[in-house]
Amino acid sequence: MSAPTIAPGTASNGPAAPGGSAAAERTAQAPGSGAPRSSAAKRGPKRSGSAARATRFRRMSSLVPVAAFAATAGFAYHRVFGLGQIVPAVAVSATVPVVLVLLWTGCVRLGDKPRPLFGSFAISALAWLIAVSATLYRDDAALHLFPEPGLIRRIGSDVLDAPRGILTTVLPAPDDSDLMVLVSVTVWIAAWAGAELALRTDAPALPPLPGLLMLAVPVALSTGAPGDNTWVLTAAVGTAALVMVCRAPGRRSPLRLLMVGAPWVAVLAVLAGFVAPHLPGSGGPPDLRDRVSPPPPVALSAVNPLDRISAWLLEPDEPLFTVRGPADEDRYWRLTVLDKYDGTTWYPVTGLRPTGGRVPESAEGGSGTTRSVQTVTLDKLDGMWLPAADRPSEVDAASDVELAVDPDSGAVATGSRLKPGMRYQVVSNVPKFDPDSLQWLPTVADPNYTALPDYDESNQPIPAVEEFRRIATDATKGSTFPYQQALRLADWLRGNHKYDRTAVPGHSYRNLQFFLESSKEGTSEQFASAFAVLARSIGLPTRVVVGFSRGTQQPDGSWRVDTGDVMAWPEVEFAGVGWVPFYPTPGQSGHSGAPKNNPDNQSTGNQQPQPIAPVPSPQPQSRAEKDAEIASQERPVDTAAMPEESGDDGIPLWWWAVPLAVLLAAALSQAGLAFAAPGIIRRRRSHGPPDERVFGAWKQIGDRLTELGMPGDGSLTVREVASYGEDHLPTEVGSQLRPLANLVNDVAYADRTADPTDADEAWRISGAVEEAVRRSELRPNRRARLRERLSPKTIAASLRKEGD
Repeated sequence: MSAPTIAPGTASNGPAAPGGSAAAERTAQAPGSGAPRSSAAKRGPKRSGSAARATRFRRMSSLVPVAAFAATAGFAYHRVFGLGQIVPAVAVSATVPVVLVLLWTGCVRLGDKPRPLFGSFAISALAWLIAVSATLYRDDAALHLFPEPGLIRRIGSDVLDAPRGILTTVLPAPDDSDLMVLVSVTVWIAAWAGAELALRTDAPALPPLPGLLMLAVPVALSTGAPGDNTWVLTAAVGTAALVMVCRAPGRRSPLRLLMVGAPWVAVLAVLAGFVAPHLPGSGGPPDLRDRVSPPPPVALSAVNPLDRISAWLLEPDEPLFTVRGPADEDRYWRLTVLDKYDGTTWYPVTGLRPTGGRVPESAEGGSGTTRSVQTVTLDKLDGMWLPAADRPSEVDAASDVELAVDPDSGAVATGSRLKPGMRYQVVSNVPKFDPDSLQWLPTVADPNYTALPDYDESNQPIPAVEEFRRIATDATKGSTFPYQQALRLADWLRGNHKYDRTAVPGHSYRNLQFFLESSKEGTSEQFASAFAVLARSIGLPTRVVVGFSRGTQQPDGSWRVDTGDVMAWPEVEFAGVGWVPFYPTPGQSGHSGAPKNNPDNQSTGNQQPQPIAPVPSPQPQSRAEKDAEIASQERPVDTAAMPEESGDDGIPLWWWAVPLAVLLAAALSQAGLAFAAPGIIRRRRSHGPPDERVFGAWKQIGDRLTELGMPGDGSLTVREVASYGEDHLPTEVGSQLRPLANLVNDVAYADRTADPTDADEAWRISGAVEEAVRRSELRPNRRARLRERLSPKTIAASLRKEGD
């Protein structure tokens, strides 16, 4: 049962005058007399003014968490740009609009008409233009502060284009003004709209809505970026809850509400931060980058590096660049990757995206990598590709160097031609390949890396393709798994062809046929291209890489790389590992364990320049025996060499534990509130001015009498409540209710002011009534009382704030 509402002017506080609606019109008169209660009438406006001031104070006090929530939405860009880059823009955009709204909308006298919203919007828009011009576009603004018409048009265009620019950039993006403007405008909108809703409405949940909408922007744009948004979500839930706590209706001040609600807000925020990362779909949200076609960030006008190998080898002593840092004896510096072949030439990757220096991780992770850091200083290397040790993870160049990266291959380029003296630092994760694990792995099913043009312009089959397939099949005859095929193909090329730096350049179908069947001499251009074409003809996903050997060590410990160190090699993509290099050119050593050629098979007059120091390797017969052993083995059912299964093991334990923990916490919270509510209500009613304490004591009596069956819908007058108590309580207790009822009516309607003695007496009577009710036989049994107390409806009604 719920207690009757007993406040001055309601049916259960004052006498219900007969006559239905006509009686309701006489509620402003004192009970038992027709005299107007002028003094009480004067009290009404005073109470209304107090309520208006309290409402206004609640609205203004919520501006601080509104600004904090807008800032939280801005900090969600930390994965897009980096936290250090966004702090100034977020700080300005989250605070300035709130202050402007406070000055325009908040500085209005009580009772006056609110100022128009359009004025606030115009002032805020103008302030934003000035703020963004003075910060992000300072160099282009008049007096470094004011935007000119041309700059205004540019800012508007940048706001519209920024999302697309971010989606076509490898994150974290550079802090360019044309991208950072999105941070400023979204945070500004969240702060301005949230502040206006806070001052113009009473709904607790409305002010956080603009920030919630703006929060979705960086969350969507940061998909695939390093880091996570767990702490941002925790802060967002916490600040949004603080906004609603500050705006909760009732008599309590926002400060008291915060003191009571802060622990619950903290629990809710931490729970949100724990649960959110484990929700279904949170691990792999849709990536909007897949739906955006990036504009070409750089013009690929440089000469194809694969076409330059022969020319470089003919002038082998031209210095290209210097590397300072660790370099193993089998180290190669990767320049670029070529993944498309049209029968005439191999083309470098074209999926370049702007980057601030970060290179995304490969989709296929290797079994182990070694972090390697080098500083590269360019000399005569031209073009646009930057050499690095294997696939780089980060490139740090001068601020005026525009970097672009192909996310699939990791190749890094610049937006302009390379210049002598350019220096940059590159961090690479060099993979370590284990032949024992590679031998059982399947290749990745990717038709883009197995495609060969097999029809000419007249739509006639190209005979060379079938011939390449026959050669590759013969070269890999007896192989059981893809790794065996690649090893045997590289071994066949090394064993049947010679290295010659003066060989005819080119890697078209015609050139490769001449190399494979006639001359059988070539540079790494022909060896790598032939391997790639032959491998693709039998279904191995293959690409070509152009790079350099580690070069010549200098007295200062650095490595000088010359034109004669250039080389090309193929790579095959294996499931779960990624791209594995193979070295079919005589004289190359293999990272992957691919055997080198027998030195006796190399040509004597045309050795590859700067040969790498020989490393002990198995003799051809030993390799053949190992290949034969692997080919004859059954594929193991359970071995460490096989890739781990990635199947679904069912719903993880935590997925059951988290909901159960939430339910348990909710049940404990409900039980705690149920047993704490009576004490909270009693303390609230027993404090305050004497008048309020008298009313609180009477409400407490009404609550107790409802346990004895009195209607709790507020339909009884004060005297009817007293009569019910006289009929259902012991005489010594019930007889005290009539004088107290008269006091309540006099205070409510006869302009009487209670003194502390009256309030103390009222609470003494209330205590006597509570004791009598506890001993009454009319009281429901313990189980019924417990069920009623634990009811969420009862708890909500008990804790509902009382109206003024």
